[in-house]
Formats: sequence, C-alpha cells, structure tokens
Amino acid sequence: MHSRLLIVCWRRKLFFLGASLLFLLALWFWGFLYTTHITEDGGKIVSVRELMLGSAHGGRHESLLQRLGFHERHDPALDGGSNGVEPHGAAHGEQGSVQLEGDEGGVKFVKPTPGGLRSAKVRHTNDWDAIMQDRTDEGKQINQQPSGKGQPSRHISDEMRMAAERQSHYEHELKRMGVPVIAGLGPGGRPPPAQRLVHFDLKGAPPKVSYLRRLMPILKTLGATGILLEYEDMFPYGGSLLPLAARNAYNRDEILELLKSAFALGLTVIPLVQTFGHLEYALKLKEFAHLRETEDSPQALCPSYNASMAFVEELLTQVIEYHMPAENGNLLHKEDIERTTPKLTHIHIGCDEVYRLAECPRCRHRLKDQLFLDHVYNVATIVRRRWPHLRVIVWDDMLRHMALDALQASGIGKLVEPMIWVYAEDIYKFVQSTTWEKYAAVFRTAWAASAFKGAHGEGLLMPPIRRHLENTLRWLAVMQGEGNRFSHGLQGLALTGWQRYDHFAVLCELLPAALPSLAICLSTAAKGYFDVSARTNPILSSLTCPEPTGEHHAWLELHRDSMMVMFSRCMFPGSMIYRFILRLATLTTETEEYTDAIRQRRGWLTDYNIRHNFSSAARVDDLLGENYRLLNAVSNLARTAASTLTEVYDHWTYGEFIEQRIFPMLEELKRLERAGEGLKKRRVWPQRPLPYLKPFEVLGIDEKT
Repeated sequence: MHSRLLIVCWRRKLFFLGASLLFLLALWFWGFLYTTHITEDGGKIVSVRELMLGSAHGGRHESLLQRLGFHERHDPALDGGSNGVEPHGAAHGEQGSVQLEGDEGGVKFVKPTPGGLRSAKVRHTNDWDAIMQDRTDEGKQINQQPSGKGQPSRHISDEMRMAAERQSHYEHELKRMGVPVIAGLGPGGRPPPAQRLVHFDLKGAPPKVSYLRRLMPILKTLGATGILLEYEDMFPYGGSLLPLAARNAYNRDEILELLKSAFALGLTVIPLVQTFGHLEYALKLKEFAHLRETEDSPQALCPSYNASMAFVEELLTQVIEYHMPAENGNLLHKEDIERTTPKLTHIHIGCDEVYRLAECPRCRHRLKDQLFLDHVYNVATIVRRRWPHLRVIVWDDMLRHMALDALQASGIGKLVEPMIWVYAEDIYKFVQSTTWEKYAAVFRTAWAASAFKGAHGEGLLMPPIRRHLENTLRWLAVMQGEGNRFSHGLQGLALTGWQRYDHFAVLCELLPAALPSLAICLSTAAKGYFDVSARTNPILSSLTCPEPTGEHHAWLELHRDSMMVMFSRCMFPGSMIYRFILRLATLTTETEEYTDAIRQRRGWLTDYNIRHNFSSAARVDDLLGENYRLLNAVSNLARTAASTLTEVYDHWTYGEFIEQRIFPMLEELKRLERAGEGLKKRRVWPQRPLPYLKPFEVLGIDEKT
C-alpha cells in the first residue's frame, strides 16, 4: 500500500516538472522570436516586432494587425521623433475602431466601441481581399508583368472557352441532323468560295426554259453567283453546224430569255463547250464522222486533223458570240445593258475523259500527253486571240498524271484555269497533295467542282443527299487548305448536276428530284459551312417548306430520312415531280424485291417452273396476289406520269423517262402475271424426271457439231 502511494506521488512530481519545463521552453522561444532581428531588402536589419507593427521601411509595410482591422495608437517615443505626424494606419477613435496602445512592454488591446465592432467586421472582410490582391500584385511584380495586362489575357481565355463551347454545341447539332462533321468548318471560320456556280447539264432531260427561269431567283437566294451552262445538242447551231442541234433544241429567243433572267439577278453565265472528248453528239453524225479519233467510236476528236480545229473554232464562235451582248446587242436593250452591264468573262472548253487518244494513223506516233497538251494549247490560243478578255477553264482529270516539266513546257499555265473535279467524299484519294503542289507551280489559279446529282449511279432516281453534302463540305475544307498554294487563290466552286453519264447513257436523277440536294449543297457552299439553324439557313424558305415544329426532332435528319421525304411537303417549282419520283422510287424498290424473291427465293414461279409449265396452282395464286397489287400501282403511276412531268419537260423527255423507268416494271409484272395464269390452268402433270436443258442447248450450239 505504501509503495503504491510513493509511485503516485512521484508520477505527479514528474508531471509538474515536465509541464514547468515546457512552459519555460515556450517563454524562451517567444523571447527569442520577439528580440531576434532579420535581414530584409538589401540587408537592412528589421525586427519581427517592427514588422508586426508596420514601422519598418518608412511605412512601406503595413502592419499585419492593421490589415486585420486593428490600428495602433502612435507613440512618438517609439520612433524617436516628435513631429506629430501620424503614420499611415493611425487610430481614429471617432470611427469606433479597435485601438492599440504601444509601450515598451508590447501591445495593449483597448476595448472597442459598440459602433466600431460592425465597422471592424466590414473592414476585416475588405482587408482580406486587399491582402489577397496585394499577394497577386506581388506575384505580378516577381514575374515582371505590368499590372493591368492580366485582364486581356483572362478575356482571351474566356473567349477561347466560349468558342470551344459553341463549336462543341455546333458539332452536336450536326450529328443530331446526320450532317458530316468536318474539322475546321463552322461558324466564324474562313470565308466561303468567292464564286458558286450551278451547272446545268442539258444533254439529257433538258427542262423548259420557263422552268429554269423560275429557278434563278431561288438559286440566287441560296447563294449562287453564276450558272455553268452545258448545252451540247440543245444549242440552236446554224450554218455548217446545223445538224448538231437536237430536234427539241432551244431556239434563240428562249436562250435570250434565260440569259436576261440570269443577268437581271446578277448571275454570271459561263457556257461549257466540249472541244475534245465527249463529242458524241457531233461525231455520231455522218457529216462529222471523219473527225473521229477512231472509226468505231465517236467519243473523241482527232487533234491532228486540220478540219478538227476548224470545227472547234466554229463551235466556240457560235456559242460565245451569242453570249456577248455588249458587242452585238442581241440580248438586252441599250438601257438594260447600262443597268446590268452583263459581260461574258469565262468560257469552259471541257476536255475531260478523252479516252480514245493517239490511236489513229495521224496520232499514234506521238505521245498521248503531248497530243492532249498541244490540243488544249491550240484551242485556248484561238479563244485568247479572238476574245482576249475571256478566261478559259478546262477540266483537270487528264492533267493529274502528267509530269510538272511537261505541263510547264506546254505553255498552258498562262492560258487556262483548271477546274479540279472530284465527286467522292475523299478528295485527296483522287487529287493528292503532290498534284496540288504541281498545279500551283503551273497555274496561277484554279477552280473546284463538286456534284449535287448524277455522280453515284447511272440509273438513280433520287440523289444520295448526304453523300453530296459531304462531298461539298470536304471540298470547302480542301479549298481552305490548298487555296494559298496558288498565287491568285482558288476562284470558286462549281456544283455540277449531270443528267447523263455520256450522250448514249440513260437518264439519271431529274432536276426537280435533285433540287433539295442542290439547295442543301449550295447554301452550304455559300456560307462555307452547314448552318444548323432553320431560321438563318435559307433552305426551307427558298423551297417554300413548312416551318419545323417541335424540338424532339431536328429540322433535317439525313441519317434517318435518306429519301428526304420531308421535302415532299414543300412547294418549290417541280415539287409535284419530286413527290412523283418518291412514289416511283418506292414502287421500283418493291417491284425489284418482289421479282427477285420470285426468281431466287420462292419455289413455284421461277423461270424453271414457267419453262416446264410445272407448278402448284394454289401456290402460284398466292404469289400472284402481290403481283396484282404492284401491277395496279405501277399502271396508275404510268397514267399520271405524262401529266405530272409536262410541268417541266416536253413530250420527248417525259416519253423517254417513262420508257426507261416505268415500262420495264410493267413488262416484268405482266410477264409474271401471264406465266402464272398459264401455270394455274394446268390440271394434269407429267411424271418425273422432267426433261432438262443441256448445256449446248443453252448456248445455242447444235448437238451434232
């Protein structure tokens, strides 16, 4: 028991001894800090007490206590002076602030007045801000940044952040609408191409001039600056070229009205006259067959024949002179000329896809590239000699593979401007960077060409709008990147709309069926990017479409509505034909699926069943049910085709269209109907095995031979 008491006592003694030692150590440490001097600002000795009370550096450093809202009452004895001037931050009792009385022993806190407490709280908050501001200012001084320059940097940073947010929102809307997202394109980007040409291919399904005139204001609203007119056999040639004109060619008065409409709207007109390849419309005729490169093909002209150049010059003369009102006054009256001052500035001489080259006896000893370059040089020289103010455009595809030295030596660099055409989505797959570099070394400027129809299938009824839009967007990006290579930049973008792949091909998409595609591509080219706003994008208003309703769906959905059924509600010129083509496209798909199923997947109405008159009547009757429905629908469509198409086309054109697109379906469905009815009549069938066709019978070969 006694030992336990001793242990408890010793523990208490040790505890008090340790506490005393810690207290003494703390007092010693405080005294050391309070009396020790530190070096600051170039070696001047300043005590910690002076720093706390703010008396160092002549008042430069404000006391930390003062910054916190406590003010020191000045004692002249402390600074060794009696001049009566209070240092910065001296106490003012009438303001109710907390006062400090200084003596040699330290700092004495005086009870604040009631009114001063609220003031101290406000001052405390403001002074903390001041402290933080001073810290920021000191940091700027350390970094040697003048005060006031941080604000513009912060402003630029905010603008960049906002721009990134806008671009992110823009790209989100593009994806929502099914529009391809192309890096570098968007609002606030580079300006659009200066020239936006719309190409009319008149060698197939030529619209009535009255319809083309109705389109002109729409094209102007959508951003077109000019028209590229490819007449082929629709121009009213005369003299020795009279046989070239088609039987339904435009007359001169019709072309006059078309040009006047374009000039009145400020649209330039550039005629396109083929002068090398794609001269089938002329070389197919007996009168001009001797000008062919090869006897069996009217595709290309022989460039080595003197009569060929005379023929080309006459072609150019008749077309160019009719498009120059300032000289002959045949387009406009004098007052009209003074008001609109129309002027023909360019002529396009074609020269694309010259497939038959260096094959005739006169040409085969020469290099193909040299033959081509010499012909282009000769044609361009004719134009520049007779019409010096005209600039000559030429398709570029025949130039892409040629060597730089050959192009430079040919001399065409100062005579022509290449129009670089690619209708696929990947531009650089067909025109690589090295080709752009080569072109820029030869030509001062160039043009680009996309497509809004007639590029993705010879027999299409409706253009794939999303592909054409992506082609346009890709071209805009390429033009931004490659335009600086040329000393005079890129002139503009031509939106081509092919009606046939060549003179002998069937019709592809009709112009009214492709008008929404043209509107989307043209408005995009005019802005330099796709405008996602239905209010500022002129597509809907130009095509007289109803305003979009609801926010759950975008006003354009290319990924969901590939047929662009939404435009069937619009009332643009030719909208009835647009709805007609939509119905025809649907019936064509249904008919093809039905006939394919009959031939390949169903087992009672195949060619084998029909050839051997061997099938089940009940099964055939079941299969013919769909045939009757389709046959009735296609027949009704055929009956309305002429009255619908006559709004835009003459009887030659809609007759050709019906024969190519509707009659084949009718014939196939009627053939199946007749075959099915014959199979249903049979009541007795032969034993198996049935006779089969031997290979030589299929090939039409006599068995004995």
